[in-house]
Amino acid sequence: ILLQNPNDLDARGEFAWAATLALNGLTYLGTAGFSYPNHMIEHAMSAICDVPHGAGLSVVMPAWMTWYHDHNPKQFQRFSKEIFGLSTAEQGIEALRAWFNKIGTPTTLEQLNINQQDLKLIVDNAAQNAIDWQMSDIYSNQVIATILNLAK
Repeated sequence: ILLQNPNDLDARGEFAWAATLALNGLTYLGTAGFSYPNHMIEHAMSAICDVPHGAGLSVVMPAWMTWYHDHNPKQFQRFSKEIFGLSTAEQGIEALRAWFNKIGTPTTLEQLNINQQDLKLIVDNAAQNAIDWQMSDIYSNQVIATILNLAK
C-alpha cells in the first residue's frame, strides 16, 4: 500500500509502527543467544562511507544470509516459506534481494560506490566491531571480507 501511495498516512503509520517494533528490544525479551552481525558489519560501512543505515543493510543482509544460511537451514527455510511462500533458503534470499531492488534500495557494494580501498577499511572496522560486540569468534577479517564479497 505504501509503495503504491506514499502519501497514505495510515500506511505510513503502520510502517513506522512496524519499524519501531522491529528492533526496539521487545522482540527478544526472555530470549538469549542472538546477535546482530548484519548491523555490526553495516555500522562499519556507514562509518567509512557515509552510507545510510537502511541502504547498507539492504546490501549486507542478502550477502550475510547467503554466507550464513547453511549454519541454520531450518530457520532460513522457514523465512523463505513464511515471508515469500517459497521452499528453499536460497529462493528466499533471492526474493529478499529482488524485493530490495523493487523498492529501490541498493543490493550491491557497487551501487553504494564502495571501492576496494574502502572495502578494506570497512572490513577492518567491522572486525574491530566484532571484538567490541563480542562476536570475533565467528566474524574475523576473513569472514567479514567473504560476506562483503558476496555483495559485489
